[in-house]
Parts: sequence; C-alpha cells; structure tokens
Amino acid sequence: MKTMVIVNKVAAHGRAATTWDLIRPVISRQGHEYDWAETERPGHATELARGAVDGGYQRIIALGGDGTIHETVNGMAGTNVILGVIPAGTGNDFAKSLDLPRSPLAALAAIDSGRVRRIDLARANDRYYVNVGGVGFDAEVAGEANRIPKYIQGAFAYLVAILRILPRYDPVPLRIELDGQRLEERCLLVAAGNGRYTGGGLKICPGAAPDDGLLDVIVGGNFGKMETLAVLPRVFSGTHVTHPKVTSYQASRVTINSAIPLLVYADGEILGQTPVTFEVIPGALLVAGAKG
Repeated sequence: MKTMVIVNKVAAHGRAATTWDLIRPVISRQGHEYDWAETERPGHATELARGAVDGGYQRIIALGGDGTIHETVNGMAGTNVILGVIPAGTGNDFAKSLDLPRSPLAALAAIDSGRVRRIDLARANDRYYVNVGGVGFDAEVAGEANRIPKYIQGAFAYLVAILRILPRYDPVPLRIELDGQRLEERCLLVAAGNGRYTGGGLKICPGAAPDDGLLDVIVGGNFGKMETLAVLPRVFSGTHVTHPKVTSYQASRVTINSAIPLLVYADGEILGQTPVTFEVIPGALLVAGAKG
C-alpha cells in the first residue's frame, strides 16, 4: 500500500525525533512502499497530507502528537485515504481514545496489520477535529497550555495552565442549541467530544464513542472557583459528570453563541472565537490498526 509518513520531529519538544530515528530504519528494512516528509512550520502537515492525497497515496501516517494528527486529518478529510498514527506527542489523546498502541514499533505493527476501523470526524465551523472541541474555561486553558515553557509537559502543563487561568476566569452566559434544543445559562465550559480525552489524559467526555454518529456534549455550569478546584481532579477519571452542575447531552450538531467573543479550541489547538458550530460527520475517517 502506497504510504506517506508525515513526521513532526519537534513534537513532544523534540522527543519525536527519537521516535522517528527508531521507526525509519524499520520502515526501510521492511521494504514497504513508504515515503516520508518532515513538517517545517505550523500548518505544514495539512499541506503535506493534501499533497499525498493528490499524489495517489492510499495511507498517510502521522508521526507526532495530537496537533500533528489534527493538521493531517484536515488535509485528508473527505477522502478514503487511511490514517495511521504513531503517537509521539506529549498527550497522545487520540491514541488513548482509540486504544492505539503507545509503543512506536507496536503502533507500526498495528498499522501494517491490515486492520482498519471507520470512525466519525467532528468539525468546528470549517475545521475538522478528531477528539474534543470546546468553548470557555477549557479553551482558555488550552491556549495558556500552548504558552507554557517547553520543559513542562503533558498533563502537568495542562494543570499549570488551569492554575494560571482559574483566578481570572468566571462562568459566562452562553446560548447553546443542541439539535434544536435551546439552553441559556451561565457556563464554565462546554466540551463537544468525538473522543474521550483532552489535555494529556483528562477524561472530559467519558462516554464519547468515536463511531456512534453523535458528539458527547458536556456542559459545566455556574461553578465558583473553589467548586472548580474541587471537581477538577475528578476529570481524570471522568466522574465529574456526576456533579449536579455538570450536564451531559448527545447531539449531532451544537451551536454556541456568547455576548462576548470566547476562544474556541479543538484537539488542543485554538481555532478562533465564538460563535461556533460543532457537528459530527459520521463514518468519515478510516484509521489503520484501530480495534473495534
């Protein structure tokens, strides 16, 4: 199978380069029809993926973190090209959500197994995503996490970002429409999940299934700061959804408006500001090596 590997060597603050050094000779020895290209700047993985689709590649492997997967998918969405993933980021939330192997060699073996799973894609306005998108506190935290010094990594970087944002963030009145159902309330956050995880292992949408044709929508209500601190540890296990100020929904389309512009994020990337519509595109992505 003609395969392009898109390599983001700076993922995980450069540790992905070591992963590529491990994988590259294995690919070469196996004699598969593999080509590869390295990303050089933000957005480059999308350009490389589009070029691979146009070049007739049947499979594209993203070697990097969730941001690399996010960009790659935005270059191949709407095609029958198969996505492969070799997790090499700090969070690897997509791999967690799909129970993909974390070991680079095991991930490569899974990709070459011939097993393929069809899953849904999500979209935030005109941008595709695979994991979790959102508005409010978690979007602000995602933006702050991208500014954390490089020596602070993974979920710990996300926690540092939470502690920075929490003192200056208050719940905001939102107008939310879920498949025609309308809500108006003051919210800490709204998360729309195709996958379960965000922020390097926070199980924000614990019931999300990537192939059910629906988004799992978590609405965090009017939390005070101390309440927020108390409930945050429960996000690691997903038990926050039992809190009386947290409400869970399922919907194929979610529109969020706010009186003041709020950041919108997906897969850890800041995409813009409200208003935003999150929607699911059922069965729109083929993933190599995924069980189910």
